[in-house]
Amino acid sequence: MNGGAVRVRTAFPLTRRRSIPSMKPKLKPYCRHVMSLGDGVIRFKMERASLEIPDPEGTVHAFVRLLDGTRTIAELSQEAGLTLGDTEDAVALLDRHRLLEAESTEPSALTERELVRYKNNLTYFSLHESLTNSRYDCQVKLKNAKVAVVGLGGGSVIAAWLAAMGVGTIVGVDCDRVELNNLNRQFFYTEKDVGEYKTVALKRRLEELNGDIRVEAVQLKVDSAASLLQAISGADFVVGAIDTPPLLGSRYVNSACLHLNIPAYYVSIGNKLGFYYRVDPTESGCTDCRLLHIMRTEPELLETTKRKWNRAEPDADFGNPGFAPNVAVITSLIASEIAKRLTGYGEPFPMPFGLIDFQGMSVSHRNIPKADDCPSCGRGRPPEGPEPVPMEKLFALAESGVPAG
Repeated sequence: MNGGAVRVRTAFPLTRRRSIPSMKPKLKPYCRHVMSLGDGVIRFKMERASLEIPDPEGTVHAFVRLLDGTRTIAELSQEAGLTLGDTEDAVALLDRHRLLEAESTEPSALTERELVRYKNNLTYFSLHESLTNSRYDCQVKLKNAKVAVVGLGGGSVIAAWLAAMGVGTIVGVDCDRVELNNLNRQFFYTEKDVGEYKTVALKRRLEELNGDIRVEAVQLKVDSAASLLQAISGADFVVGAIDTPPLLGSRYVNSACLHLNIPAYYVSIGNKLGFYYRVDPTESGCTDCRLLHIMRTEPELLETTKRKWNRAEPDADFGNPGFAPNVAVITSLIASEIAKRLTGYGEPFPMPFGLIDFQGMSVSHRNIPKADDCPSCGRGRPPEGPEPVPMEKLFALAESGVPAG
């Protein structure tokens, strides 16, 4: 309950807005619990800050006490002795600071079982709801959503977060089997699953975790963007957690998502650092934009990548540095971002690229420059077909640094 105070110098500072005549504003029970009055100030002490409203005559306190959900705006105005305009301003002020509940009943779109199952989700969403955005609507949006996860290594953990919070349809795409050395970090598989296809094992585990959702297992070796189109079609979001084939896997996912106009999140985990980023078609830089930027600003990396691509540099197996706590951190951040985007309860990170320092547990964000000559989303994009351009074309663009004509 620590933090600075958000001071509001008047009870009615907002530009007046017209309210719905039948609206019956109600103060959230939690806010009534953390409300206090003293020294002519009414305080709402929240988790990180205190909202303080000067109230020397007790007018605001008397008004707040009337907000029990039984009175319309006009009735509040009459009982509080305020003008209709001041009443509307007061309600708008409290709503702006998320102190009022949405005026909605429990929706029929959620069953009694779901209301119990997602009780704590609803409590969480209630702290973000406003008069026009209900906690129940957030859960319904999750229920009606579809997310495809391509790559069920670290992606299996993201799929589990999505299942737990109630995403209605989850599509899992992979071609590999569960291996014993996966279990140090892919902890929604068990030793009994070793040797079984990841799609089959994860579908079973997710359905055991949440019997109210639909899980589609797609056994697929991703060898082109076209191979993905049917699997991810109709998804609200795609998670690209694929690491094979090297260099091409994420490019296939990127091209397929751009072709279908589906936003996507990508993830990679190292020893000390991990990163994730989102690609919004037509808005942000894509995977090829990122590769171009890196190869243009780090020439040594361009040369190393070219040698590996041309097999002039032998492959070496140094193992996988994925460590369970680090995997949990980065995958939960992605799941949280997807939840924000699906429900609208909060703003996603403004810059799409997130870098996590696992040693200091700090997160920094930066932009992904959109390359005008990107062959996947820029002016150099082919007019038809979902496939990315060959790596050699990307290398040539990176070396030239000149926008494609």
